[in-house]
Order: sequence, then C-alpha cells, then structure tokens
Amino acid sequence: MPKIDKMLETMREQGIPEETIAKFTLPRIKKATPHEIVEFTRQLETLLSKEQCLCVMDQQGCNKSNKTSAAFRKFGEKHADKTLAEKIALMPELETGHKVNHISLNDDGTITLTFGTANGEGYHCPCAPIKQLKPYDFPLTYCGCCGAHVRYTHQFALGVTLRLKEIVSSMANSNGEKACEFIYDVVE
Repeated sequence: MPKIDKMLETMREQGIPEETIAKFTLPRIKKATPHEIVEFTRQLETLLSKEQCLCVMDQQGCNKSNKTSAAFRKFGEKHADKTLAEKIALMPELETGHKVNHISLNDDGTITLTFGTANGEGYHCPCAPIKQLKPYDFPLTYCGCCGAHVRYTHQFALGVTLRLKEIVSSMANSNGEKACEFIYDVVE
C-alpha cells in the first residue's frame, strides 16, 4: 500500500513546488487507512499532471525485499548475457508468486506487462489493502504502487532500468474484469 509520507518525499524529490504540495489536504501521514490513501491519490490526480502522478507512484511499491525479488535477481543473473528481447521470451520460465500473463517489447521500445490470476469470478487483486476498499471506487493511479513493485522486480530480471509510463488497467479497479496491465519505458 502506498504511504503518504513516502509519496510526499517523492513529490519533493521530483521537484514538485512546495506551493503545490501545500494544496493537499493531508490525512494521517503515519498509518493512514486505505480509504485515506485513496483520497490522497484523488488529490494527486487533481493537483498534479498525469506524468507527475506516475513519477510519484513509480517510487512506491511494497515487498521489495521478499523472496520474489530473489527469484527475479536469480533469473537476471542466469540470463545476463541475453538481449532484452531474449530475456522477455524466457520470462515464462520464471517461477514466482506473481505469474505474468504477458510481457512484450513493443515497437516503440516500451515494455507491456500484464499479470493476474483469474478464478471463476474474474481476476483477484493481490493487494491486501484493496480488499478494504470494496466496493472498489478509487482512481487507477492508486494501482501505480503495484506497478512500482512490478517495475522493481522486473528490472532485476531484465537487467534494465524501467519507469512506469502508463497504468492501462487493474484487477481491482475493473472489479476483476481485467488483468493488471502496465507499460514501462526502458530508461537504460
């Protein structure tokens, strides 16, 4: 779950003026509830440009030191001599708790990554705080936190630096009708 203090810190690191930050109505900064974070995210979309919102959310993300990250690192080390396209083609062999449905290197050099596990009732969001937001009513920008986690882990596997470019869809925001889909710029 994104944390308000981390989002504020990122806003400052991104050079967002203090006058803009002062316009935010701040909930509890420490231990904010998912509902409070949703409201803060709505303000992000109102007070910042889409690019600024994505830059802020791209620096969030949970579970950056778990076993999943280790599996991505191991994959990256194993295939370090391969091209980016070759690594992407080998991604199905990567065994983690988050199964990627589709990953592709697009003609414009971006990477599209879609993931999600569908059950008989649609896709199920893996984000624990999301479950507290039913009925789902929150901006798609909120899911940039998950996009940041996906970016973080996939950088290890692919051996490149990624930046979140677009949140196309999310399991939660679509009420389970769509998988999560993110587009990333390849920075390095």
